[in-house]
Amino acid sequence: MAAPDDRRSGLGAKALLALLAACFAATAALAYLALAKEGADEPLAIVEQQSGPFRGGQLPPELAGAPAPAFSHSDARGGEIGTTDLSGRPFVVTFLYTTCPDVCPLIGQELREALELLGPRGDEVEVLAVSVDPENDTPEAVRSWLESNELPANFHYLVGTEAELEPTWDAYFAAPQPAGEPDSAHTASIWLVDSDGRLRTKFSAGVPVPPADIAHDLDLLLDDVGRRRAAAGAGS
Repeated sequence: MAAPDDRRSGLGAKALLALLAACFAATAALAYLALAKEGADEPLAIVEQQSGPFRGGQLPPELAGAPAPAFSHSDARGGEIGTTDLSGRPFVVTFLYTTCPDVCPLIGQELREALELLGPRGDEVEVLAVSVDPENDTPEAVRSWLESNELPANFHYLVGTEAELEPTWDAYFAAPQPAGEPDSAHTASIWLVDSDGRLRTKFSAGVPVPPADIAHDLDLLLDDVGRRRAAAGAGS
């Protein structure tokens, strides 16, 4: 977190990041509509050409397979949860705010549908949604949002103060929602982390992401868990 005398420059950087995020979302939306109009068959969620098995965007070399930045925050449903609590299980990291008019409810819907597509295996995946609007994302507001969007118990919405959440935003390159901005201008992304706690792929969620693409990539991570369990059983 920035030192007090660096605070002003930090806020300026955040404002720039938010502006860039909004510009990217607008550009990506136009690209999405153009592809949809042409009837493109390739998954629209791909940001860069993926050379591996995932449908999400290919991470740069310095991030692909790197340990996911650790964090732990208050769960709006009660208690506290963090990345270290999920050792041995794949999980998702995303960033939301309850008064978001469009992008955040869409992300919630996409992740809910992806978990449903996994069937019973969906219970083996956890979602960690981190608030980008700590002032308005009270536990009560978040619980109401989770209920209205029909999100399951393994969808954890994490809240806290700006001081508590800012290191997590920074670690995942997430610009928070600017105070007083009526439109969604925060960084919209969906990170997938494997059971070893490694970053594997990322969906840029400023445009619609097919839930089947998310489910496909989570399925690959769950398959890896299954292979390890089978190998461990055969060796015992």
